[in-house]
Amino acid sequence: MPQPPPTLSDTPPATAVPCDRDILDMEPMLRNFGGPGPTVTMLYALFVENADALSLALKERLAAGDLDGARLAAHSAAGAARTAGAGRVADLFGSVEEAALRGDAAVAHRDAAALDRALADVKILIARI
Repeated sequence: MPQPPPTLSDTPPATAVPCDRDILDMEPMLRNFGGPGPTVTMLYALFVENADALSLALKERLAAGDLDGARLAAHSAAGAARTAGAGRVADLFGSVEEAALRGDAAVAHRDAAALDRALADVKILIARI
């Protein structure tokens, strides 16, 4: 059976690429704020803090069987991830939101479980800014 391609969290830091647009497309943020600098750094730090908190809230809501609460957390996080350019993370949060809306707890749990790795990959790239 074919294995999935390695993610940035599987790649040693010395060989990891500095930017992967599937994980983090920094172009809009850098363009809107004039390139890397303290504002971009602060906004990405805020994004990471909020994404971690929303991911935790989402998982707590799912564990409690509260699909509506999970949907709301996923919705907020998906929007923030899209704004930050974190496409894979946005897609996962969006999938959890849609699954929760359909009442599909199994898919919501599956995609919520994938968030830790996706967020770790985003954090690797943000740390290199």
